[in-house]
Amino acid sequence: MRNSITFLIAFCLLAFVARAQTVETVATGLNFPLGQVLNGNSLYASEYNSGKISKADLTQPLPAPVTTVLQGLTKPTGVLVIGDYLYFCMEGNLPGGATAVGRINLTSANPTIEEVTTNVDATYGAQVLLKNGDDLYISAANGNAGHQGIHKINLADPLPWTAVQILSTEEVSGMNMIGNDLYFSYYGGSAVKKMDVSISNPVPETVILGLAGPDGLTFNGNFLYISEYDAGRVSRIDVTQPNPVAETVASGLSGPSLTSFDGTAFYFAESIAGTISRIVLNQPVLSPLNACEHTTATLGGASPGSGVYSGAGVTDDGNGQTFTFDPDAAGGLGVYTLTYTLPSGVSTTSTITVNSLPVIGVFGFLTAINTPATPIPDPEAGPAGGVYAGTGVLPGNIFDAALAGVGVHLLTYTFTDGNGCSATGTGTIQVLPPANDDCAGATDINNLLGGPQNVSQVSPLQNNIGYNTANDPAVTSGCFYQDDPLQHTIWYTFTGDGNTYRIRSVQGSATNYISNGDTQVAIFSGDCGNLTQVACNDDEDGNTNILNFSVNIPTQVGQSYRMLVDGYGGLQGEFCLEVTNVTPSAVTEIGLTNIRISPNPTTGIVRLANVEAEMVQVFDVAGRMVLAQSRPGRTLDLSNVPAGTYFLKIMEKEALYSARVVKE
Repeated sequence: MRNSITFLIAFCLLAFVARAQTVETVATGLNFPLGQVLNGNSLYASEYNSGKISKADLTQPLPAPVTTVLQGLTKPTGVLVIGDYLYFCMEGNLPGGATAVGRINLTSANPTIEEVTTNVDATYGAQVLLKNGDDLYISAANGNAGHQGIHKINLADPLPWTAVQILSTEEVSGMNMIGNDLYFSYYGGSAVKKMDVSISNPVPETVILGLAGPDGLTFNGNFLYISEYDAGRVSRIDVTQPNPVAETVASGLSGPSLTSFDGTAFYFAESIAGTISRIVLNQPVLSPLNACEHTTATLGGASPGSGVYSGAGVTDDGNGQTFTFDPDAAGGLGVYTLTYTLPSGVSTTSTITVNSLPVIGVFGFLTAINTPATPIPDPEAGPAGGVYAGTGVLPGNIFDAALAGVGVHLLTYTFTDGNGCSATGTGTIQVLPPANDDCAGATDINNLLGGPQNVSQVSPLQNNIGYNTANDPAVTSGCFYQDDPLQHTIWYTFTGDGNTYRIRSVQGSATNYISNGDTQVAIFSGDCGNLTQVACNDDEDGNTNILNFSVNIPTQVGQSYRMLVDGYGGLQGEFCLEVTNVTPSAVTEIGLTNIRISPNPTTGIVRLANVEAEMVQVFDVAGRMVLAQSRPGRTLDLSNVPAGTYFLKIMEKEALYSARVVKE
């Protein structure tokens, strides 16, 4: 292969050349190592002069201790691990055999050498092995025609294999592959060449010339790293360039030979020095990390991602691939050192800081059911900027009291600080029913009464959102369209002054106006425990789709009235009340008009003619109102009043008529 005089000259000439990149010694004390290969944390190396294969344990501090795996070989060169087997080749035949390529089972305590090929023997000078799929390539560098080049065997065939020679024109010492292109070093020709092995009879083409003893080849991305044995250096070229130029990676080396690459470091033998060395190409990176007290964290973010974490509080999850950090096991708050080690043994360190958790105390809020959806304030018991969750909480920390309903609701408040540490506190928000949700809490609207005739008085904004019907009285059948039941009633109270008032719901200042203004009303006289319905209305004019309520009510001086307002079909929203004094200027007896009532006397039903009554009130001889009916149509039902004489007040628009009727 190579002679020792060439080694010595190369060493003497280049011993004082500065190295372009840091070279780290992996193993020492080897007798002219040529080939080496990584398998996990084990590095296998062939010792050319001592005829043995050794192993370095990379889990130990470097330079790693070396043990003998196999001995009694003749000038071993390239080595390769495939599955459980260590393959090797030689410039000689196997002990007692006639082939230059063999293998042993690494799982066996006393491995037996098996012949790998039947037709590659010492005359070829086998150098290096390369696996690609099921193909195993064997290079030869004898220098004699026919006993050099590259051979190929199919690993899927039964052992031993008969190798097929696919190249016979060059002595090949190093090989590597990218895609379908097999790159090889032509040691005697000072060149690196390539050929497309996916085609029959591939023709080599030159990649670069002018190298000094090109030997081992290794790819890292598009870069091909080349051990230049005679020059004592490692170079690289970019194979994507049409005319690549070699640049020095490391120099001043002692006979760099066959190479391997584990994704992080480029390994090569320094044959003359008797060492295995490496150049870290992908130095592991581990940035400072943060953790939170009492919170186990999954470690990650280091690159490349094939390494192992270690340090105080660090635990392997059991698969050798994921790791967790327990701040309590590490010692609590503080800064700790983490180590990240790649399979090659290359490591780096960084820190992990254990930060305290945010402190959130108990908090509480109070709101009313009719409060619009409103942002929840930051709790005084915790830092601002957190997130609330719970019944009635909408995105953006908005609380919808109507959605939550009356009662006490549990809220959680979660805050995450700048270190990524989170804490959650609990509190309450109490939703109170509105004061005017029932008769007893009715809102006084006397300020809307007593105004000038035909001048409307409009209330501030009202809404029935979130109201209920608890303790509400029944409304007389026929008051509301299709006897719609009460659902979200709001109560008001006023005291009669003898005037007649038209009370309506209008939009006023409402921005969330109840849909179509569709409201309904019932008015009662008396106290909450003893109510008598005196008026009701659903639509001001359903025929023209005017759906707000409108009711006229002649009031008695000093009489207490209660009024409930509801949305039709369960509607909720905003509205205003409009109250207008429409007291007629005089009361006209129907005998002076064409209005007629019949029969009179009556046993119950009284028919009204020539009038569109908006309201009819019935009074006994003592002046007490015993019945009131809104929009009675053409009939008035007196069936439920005792026999006797009664006085009717009939209201039509601005006019008020009186009549006398006898109930038998």
